[in-house]
Amino acid sequence: MDDPRSDPPGWPTESAITAFFDGQLLQGTSLERLIEQAAALVSSAVGRRRADGRGAARDARGGALSVVAPDGATASSVATGGLVWVDAKPGLLAAHFLDRLALTVTVVERWGISGASSISPPIDLLLDPSSSEVAQGWARKQLGLTAGALVRVAICSGQADRVDGFVATLGDIERVIARTTRRDKTVVLLAAADVGPVAVPGVPTGVRAAHGRVVEADHASTAYLTARDAYRFARPSLHDRGPYQPVAGVWLDGGRLSGLAALCRLDRTDIEIVPDVKSLATLAEQHGEHVLQMLEAYATTDSLRKAAAQVHVHHNSVTYWVQKAEAELGYSLTEPYRRAQLFICLCLYRLWQDDGGE
Repeated sequence: MDDPRSDPPGWPTESAITAFFDGQLLQGTSLERLIEQAAALVSSAVGRRRADGRGAARDARGGALSVVAPDGATASSVATGGLVWVDAKPGLLAAHFLDRLALTVTVVERWGISGASSISPPIDLLLDPSSSEVAQGWARKQLGLTAGALVRVAICSGQADRVDGFVATLGDIERVIARTTRRDKTVVLLAAADVGPVAVPGVPTGVRAAHGRVVEADHASTAYLTARDAYRFARPSLHDRGPYQPVAGVWLDGGRLSGLAALCRLDRTDIEIVPDVKSLATLAEQHGEHVLQMLEAYATTDSLRKAAAQVHVHHNSVTYWVQKAEAELGYSLTEPYRRAQLFICLCLYRLWQDDGGE
């Protein structure tokens, strides 16, 4: 005896059903076209009956039918009221089909999607790690990218005209494919000339900027995530032209963060309970952020004089603030691993200051 809940024979796979409905939303559709295309997909009659009794129904060849579900059909409710149905026995595929149909009907009826103007910009779909493969493929096609094309992402913020000027500078070095705005920050998708970092002559004063590592376009969301991590460590430029010392945090490369990127996954509440971060915050509040720059230079070099050269002060000044930090932290920075510990805590302090990042 046949299983009454077995899947209809000859139906598309679950992933193919998902891709179909994703494609309907991406391409723009109407209720009538959606029902017609859905019926053709599964070679079965499909219908949508609203709470007021109206709707649409089509057979596998596109012929109009009564919106009342026939005997033996499988139905599912819709968030906007009423139901959708398919003339097939219950089964896992039928259930998935109706779930996706109900969701798509809800979107179409609530927001009236009837054309591509209602779709998210291609760059937003491409950089969103939650986008389906269908959405990613559609976005690449719209942007003129093959799956293997090399891309990178830059993120910057600051005064609008200065950000525009910086994006123009990037465009002189690598082709700007598209740009968008997320949380008041400009996100730029670039066609990478090679896998190395982008050497810019300078970052306009006050502009905070970073870029991610180079990836193939079918992994563009990774380029965005690594750019976002680097942005969280970045600091506004203090002058329009380089070169910049590493402690300045200007135009950081997410491809070089390595394990430090894992710190970006910590919640702010996880960071603020670290005693050393509280100590650094006290130093910055009482004496200014420049003190932490001196400490970072000291933590990342092998001598007081080299640290002083990085931040353009006398080495006696670095010595003084190192001693002040030791008193605040409660240990000597000459002890084994203490400099590394200080550097990690300085990174945590930056993330704590950033409070959520890009």
